[in-house]
Amino acid sequence: MNKRVLKLASRGKRFGAYCIDKALPAILFIVLISTISLASMTNSFANPYSEFGFDYGYGYGLGTNSVGAIFKVLLILALQLAYLVVQLIFYSKSQTIGKAILGMQVISSKDGKPIGIWMMILREWIAKKASGAAFLLGYLWILIDDKNRGWHDKIMDTYVIDLKASAPLNQKPEVVSEEKGEEPAPVEEIVEERIESIVEEPEVEIIEGGNTLE
Repeated sequence: MNKRVLKLASRGKRFGAYCIDKALPAILFIVLISTISLASMTNSFANPYSEFGFDYGYGYGLGTNSVGAIFKVLLILALQLAYLVVQLIFYSKSQTIGKAILGMQVISSKDGKPIGIWMMILREWIAKKASGAAFLLGYLWILIDDKNRGWHDKIMDTYVIDLKASAPLNQKPEVVSEEKGEEPAPVEEIVEERIESIVEEPEVEIIEGGNTLE
C-alpha cells in the first residue's frame, strides 16, 4: 500500500492565511476608490463645469454627473465579479488565496483528498459563519484543538495541511544508478510499483510535529 503522509498546517500559518484573505479585499477596495476619486478630481480640475453636470462629453464618465456615477458603479461591480472568479478558481484547488500563498490546502478527513469547489464554497461561505457568529469562538478553537481545527473544519470534516512540509515526507527514494557501482532496480519492479500506486487507494497518515494523529 502506498501511504501518503500529510502534515497539518500550523496555527501560525492558518492565522496568516486568514489575515491575507480578510485584508486583500479591503486593500483592493481602497485602491479602487482612491483611483476613482483621483480620476474624478483630475476631471474636475480639467473641466470645472463638470461639477454642475456639464462635461460636454469630455469627462469620459468620471465626472459627478449621472453617466459618471453609473460608470463608477459598473466598474466596482466588474472588479467584484473578477475577484469572485479568482476566488472560485482557488476554491477548485481546495484553497483560498491566502492558503495558496502560504502553501496550504483543505482536505477531507475521510480520505485525505482535496474537498473540491462545492465543499469549499460551503466551508467558506456558510460553515465559517458559524465559527464567527459567537465572538469568533469557532476560529479561536483552533488554538486549543489537538488537530488545529476550527468549528468550520469540524462541521465540514476537514483538515488544513501544509503542502510544502508534506512534500518531503512523500518523496520516494531515488533508483540507484549504474554510475555509483550498484545495480539499478529491475524495470519490472519499477513498473509494478507505479501501477500499484495508481490502482490502489493510498492510505493517509496525518501528522503534526512528527506525531501520528490518524
